[in-house]
Amino acid sequence: AVSERRNGGALRTYREASLGYDAAFEGLPDETHLKGYWQSERYFLGYEAQIRKDLAIVTPPSVQNTEMVAEISACSAVSLHIRRGDYVSNEKFNAAHGTCDLAYYARAAAFVAERVGEPVIYAFSDDPDWVAAHLKLPFEVRYVGHNDGDTNYEDLRLMAACRHHIIANSSFSWWGAWLNPSAEKVVAAPKQWFADPGKVNPDILPVGWHRV
Repeated sequence: AVSERRNGGALRTYREASLGYDAAFEGLPDETHLKGYWQSERYFLGYEAQIRKDLAIVTPPSVQNTEMVAEISACSAVSLHIRRGDYVSNEKFNAAHGTCDLAYYARAAAFVAERVGEPVIYAFSDDPDWVAAHLKLPFEVRYVGHNDGDTNYEDLRLMAACRHHIIANSSFSWWGAWLNPSAEKVVAAPKQWFADPGKVNPDILPVGWHRV
């Protein structure tokens, strides 16, 4: 822990000790500035309803997204997220994170289908053209590519509206799945979250999510 200056006053700053859950968090005083990733549901267990309320998207959906929410609600929708972008183009990010290969998505889709029946896959990505060209699954796949970087929160809302989820090693689809409050949801996640073997977070997945 270190002290820093903010707006003329002293501020206690605490850096997380590791990527996994840091138990020292429980003893930190109020008004502590947290530095790190803090990627674990364990940090906010007991406050899920409040957090979902705080993170609710207040901007009304566009007409096209309103129609898609209704479409998703009418079927056994499964969100599937493929993160590319800087995970591919940025050498540092690629070495640390890597991307989930297509074999993972095939395994994850089969895993979900075994538990929920015939799914309708809604494929989300920051590179929808690549996904449309390369993702081949033995299920109905509907490609979602109409939202851009300025409206990517719309994709988050659409993901959360799905019944089940296949996430990438990305906090974006992690939140898309988590924001779905259903206790019946099936969430498939990659067994290996980081490409760099030196990076490990054993607490990144909530209890009940499945490593595939």
